[in-house]
Parts: sequence; C-alpha cells; structure tokens
Amino acid sequence: MKHKIKRLVVAGCLCFASAGSAIEEQPWFGDVYEFHFLGSYSYSWFNSVQNSEPPFHQFFQSNLIYGGLDFSPAPVWNIDADIQFADTSAVDFSFRTSALQARYLWLDDIIGDPISFTTGASMRLTSTNSLTDVSCPSHGNMDFEINAALGKELDALDTWRFRAWVFGALGHANRGSPWVRGTAALEMNVHDIHKWALYADGINGYGGRTHIDVERFSGYAKVREKAIDLGIRYGYGIGVWGTLRVNYIRRVLAKTAPKNVNTLVLSYLLPFSF
Repeated sequence: MKHKIKRLVVAGCLCFASAGSAIEEQPWFGDVYEFHFLGSYSYSWFNSVQNSEPPFHQFFQSNLIYGGLDFSPAPVWNIDADIQFADTSAVDFSFRTSALQARYLWLDDIIGDPISFTTGASMRLTSTNSLTDVSCPSHGNMDFEINAALGKELDALDTWRFRAWVFGALGHANRGSPWVRGTAALEMNVHDIHKWALYADGINGYGGRTHIDVERFSGYAKVREKAIDLGIRYGYGIGVWGTLRVNYIRRVLAKTAPKNVNTLVLSYLLPFSF
C-alpha cells in the first residue's frame, strides 16, 4: 500500500518540462496503464546573441505552446511524446517540433533499490522553418539522443520529502556534430500540495562554427554552442485534478547562443486512466 501511495505521488510530480526540451528526464515512472498529460505555455525574451555576425542587439520574444503525454505499459517501461507550436519574433505561429522517447527503469528506490536509474533513447522532428529561428534549440530536422538518469528520494511517512536527480544525454542530428546536455535538480514536497524545485540545464555542442549568422540561421547542428540555465519551479497539487505549476528560468552562461534569456512557464499536469 505504501508503495502504491508513493507511485501516485510520483505520478503527480512527473513531466519536468523546460523551455527547450520537454520530454521526460526524471528517473521515476508513474503507475502502469496511467496516462499523464502536460499542457504548458512559455514566454521567453532576450536582447542579444553571443558571437553573432553581424552583432545582434534587439528585443526578441518567443511564445511556445506545448502538449505532452506519457504512459507506462509496464513497471519498467515508459513511453512519452510531445508536440510544440511557437510564435516568435522570427517565425509566425506554426508547428515547431515533436518528439518520441522510450525509457527503461533498471533500479527503483521506491521499491527498495539504493537509487533509481533509467536509460532511454529519443528522436525529435523539427520543421525547416523553425530551424531558421535562433531561439529554437533544435540541431537539425531530426535530432537523436541516448540518455541516462539517476536519483534518490528521502521519505516522510507515505510520501517523499526531498529528492535529488541528474540526467545526461548524448545527441546527434541528421547532420552536423554531436552535443551533450544535462540536468541536475533538487526537489521538495510538502504534504503533496506544495512542490518546489531548483534545477540547472546545460548543453555543449561540438560543431565547428564559432559564430551565428542570425539572418541565415539553420539550426545548432554545426554550431559550437554552450549554455547553462538556472530555474526555479513551484507546483500546487489539487488532488486527483493534477498539479498547477509556474517556472522561472534564467540563462547564466551563453557562448554562440542567445544571452541572458528569461523564460516564464505556466503548466498543468493531469494524470488519468481509462
């Protein structure tokens, strides 16, 4: 019974979404045969692009609408997909990108293992039009990644109070050079109602281009980009009706990428089953 309750709590806290890559990262799955829908809206803005030629110094904004759905057909398997639409200073409202991911749970600290550990693979399709937008983080029309995540929870009665986890991925597009990216997060849960998270996202690309031509941009596949984003998230649990959340994300390091990016994210997570 205790494990069942903890599974329900984990289901209520899944779908860690950032502004750039919104497929699942946390090393915990929800209940078998239960779906989790995540809908979100994010607004980002910045005023410059580091290492741009010619220099780019003007106000740029991005509006992103996201929908994601994940499902666990077995205790050790999780499948999730997302779709995104964007309206930005560079591209009018249109389809931006869609992704599909499968992950396997090797260790599960909820049922007694020392840590939770997952591995997975994903592919992302991005429209050619969106690749001309410097705010779109995709590398090519098809991005492929293999990933791994591990984490640990500290319990309080029948739920978790604190947990920490890390995620790492190695990727390559249908052209260009590889990249690595990662996430590290620390989360707190108070009575399954108030849920806080502090996290950092980073990416390092190994392309040969050390400058960005914003006017003739075609994705980050050949760009030697570096970026680190810091974020804070607050979620309010409303029982079986899911979780309402708000995120603020600030870019603190950028090389050959947009600088000082600010992002606000409003999202709603709903678990359901048939």
